[in-house]
Amino acid sequence: MIPALRFSKFKSEYLPKIIDEIAKVTSGGTPSRAKADYWNGHIPWVTTSQINFKDITAADEYITDLGLKKSSAKLFPKGTILLALYGQGITRGRVSVLEIEATTNQACAAIILESEDVNTRFTFYYLQSKYEDIRNLANDGGQKNLSGGLVKSLSVVLPSDVMEQAEVADFLTSVDNKISQLIEKHCLLKDYKKGVMQQIFSQQIRFKDDDGNTFPEWNTHELAMLSESGISNGVFNDPKKVGKGFRLINVKDMYKGDSIEYSELTLLDLEPKLFEKNKVKYGDIFFTRSSIVPTGIAFSNVNLSEKEDITFDGHLMKISPNKKLVDPLFLAYYLRSYAPRKALVSRGKQSTMTTIAQDDIKDIKLNIPALKEQQKIAQFLQSLDKKINAVNEQIEQTKLFKKGLLQQMFV
Repeated sequence: MIPALRFSKFKSEYLPKIIDEIAKVTSGGTPSRAKADYWNGHIPWVTTSQINFKDITAADEYITDLGLKKSSAKLFPKGTILLALYGQGITRGRVSVLEIEATTNQACAAIILESEDVNTRFTFYYLQSKYEDIRNLANDGGQKNLSGGLVKSLSVVLPSDVMEQAEVADFLTSVDNKISQLIEKHCLLKDYKKGVMQQIFSQQIRFKDDDGNTFPEWNTHELAMLSESGISNGVFNDPKKVGKGFRLINVKDMYKGDSIEYSELTLLDLEPKLFEKNKVKYGDIFFTRSSIVPTGIAFSNVNLSEKEDITFDGHLMKISPNKKLVDPLFLAYYLRSYAPRKALVSRGKQSTMTTIAQDDIKDIKLNIPALKEQQKIAQFLQSLDKKINAVNEQIEQTKLFKKGLLQQMFV
């Protein structure tokens, strides 16, 4: 038993060990919710929602000494490996390491290693590499669950040289640290973009022309007056005609990315005359007409594709920006900023769902700068998006790299 990828300086044999042979396996408990004096204490209480292949350094909830004493909850030491026995969606089978002393609920299996010949981090990464296999061991029932007995019976194949275990664990930890750093950078860039957008669209930040001169003051325009042809609805999305024909911009495309992704559009078969009437052009902006939640109403996105085979769904409204008055990319950014979103949401009509129509938004007033200042703003925000997307791509590539390591460094 030798992994496909191994540090060449190590030659020790890989041997299988049963979890029950190298660790104590137990689970936690939940103090009574009816007892107020059991909760909001100083003892961390962890649930499976926090088990996500990362270290746990704090809890979402805390219990008191009395809650610990009067329940089946147990205080586990730092270094305990937690494995989710059950939970929503993809939670079951996930593992984390406690970096604090903490209690857990009964849905967490606590694996406390008792052998000096077994490295905690190596075991954690080994179990992580076997995530899908562990999930498939779950008991059948109304909800597929793992059990303490199944966890005890799990096999861990590890090198007999504990130094090799440590080096594998340290290497994978460095990869995880890189992912964490990239995620933090991604969050900081997004926060910066959000903050700078608020300052730009409230005119706290103003751009200058190429000669260093101040642009003219911003002017107020009604939304419909910025469109070449008013505001229109799209075509009926007939389920019987899906799968071939023209590319269709749908409601779901409003919530993905900073512009509509052509390659992800579904297909809809339409009569040529109907398509020509509802044909989409570069720069067209779309709004959702209905939403389960009020804040989702009139959410917008922009088409930046030059393709000639795109139409749009009847659950959307469309404007075609008059490019002599407004830059489409600027308008797309502006419509997602605080003041326009607040104005659009306020026009929604609430019943079972929140709805909005052309007449509800046509006279929304927007403060618009000169066209050249719009273009400078759009270029600046687009450059930020490119940086954000580049970091996101780095995150995905590093995660893919780690996935390959997990597949090759363990037996």
